[in-house]
Formats: sequence, C-alpha cells, structure tokens
Amino acid sequence: MKRPHLYLTGYRGCGKSTAAKLLGESLALPVCDLDHVIEQTAGATIAEIFASEGEAGFRDRETQCLQEISAQPQRVIALGGGAILRPLNRQTIGISGWCVWLDADPRIIADRISGDATTRERRPSLTGRPVAEEIIDVMTKREPLYREVADLRVETSHRTIEEIVAEISKAFVDVE
Repeated sequence: MKRPHLYLTGYRGCGKSTAAKLLGESLALPVCDLDHVIEQTAGATIAEIFASEGEAGFRDRETQCLQEISAQPQRVIALGGGAILRPLNRQTIGISGWCVWLDADPRIIADRISGDATTRERRPSLTGRPVAEEIIDVMTKREPLYREVADLRVETSHRTIEEIVAEISKAFVDVE
C-alpha cells in the first residue's frame, strides 16, 4: 500500500495552513494547500470564484483539484474548511490518507479571522451573517462531517502551533 497523505481539515482559522508547513518540514514531506491550488488553477481568488461561479462552481473545482492531488506521491495537504462537504471528497480523503481535524472554540476562530486581512480578502462570507454567528452556524453543520472523515481530532484553541504539530507528527508517524 502506498504511504498515506496527511490531510488537515477544520474550519478556517484553525491553523491548517500554518500546521501543514511545519508538518512538512518536520516529516520531510512536500506540502500542498488545496485553496492555493484552486486559486492558481482558476487564476482567481476564492472570493472571485464564488462571485463568478457560485459555491457549486467552487466546489466542483475543489473536488477536481483534490482528485488530482490525492493521486500524487505522499504529502501534507491542508484542505479548505468545506472540502469535507461532498461525499466524494470524504471518500477520497479516507482512501488516500490519514486525516486530522483541527478544531477550536468559535470565539477564538472569530478573533483569528478578524485579525487576518488575507482571510477577509480571499474568502467570502458563507452566510452573510456577522463573523461569530456564521462560525457557530457553519461549524455546527459541518461537525458531523469533520468527525466522519477525521482519524484524529486536535483542539487548537489554547495551544501553540509547536504543540499541535508535535502531537500530529507523533500520531502520524505511529500510523505509518
């Protein structure tokens, strides 16, 4: 069996992209951020894709990119927060890798997102509601799907990125 990818899932602001970079260094694996791949492939930001193609168009691009990446040699893959919405994506993740759900308190996520101009510019509101309300609403709907796809759940609220990466690295090495 080929060595599994290490997937990171969770709501935006949970630390997927940052953890992926550090995990790649720690595990000597290439790193891929699915949202960046989608943007590069489309030649547009996620917000622009949502505006021109709607969420369905974005999700189609996301599924296509995930299919392509999952067929590549082993790597650390930071998924977009909604990549788990489609059954085909969850199946692809389960077949081709080992998945860690990075979770955090919605208030902490709201603080992180509010403090990150890049996130505000590149990612659209999903509900049009205030940030804190949207986070709670979307996380509540997605939680069963995160649980379904995750092999490990890591709470990130009050931990350093180094602690998070150490926990994931140790668990992933034990899987291999």
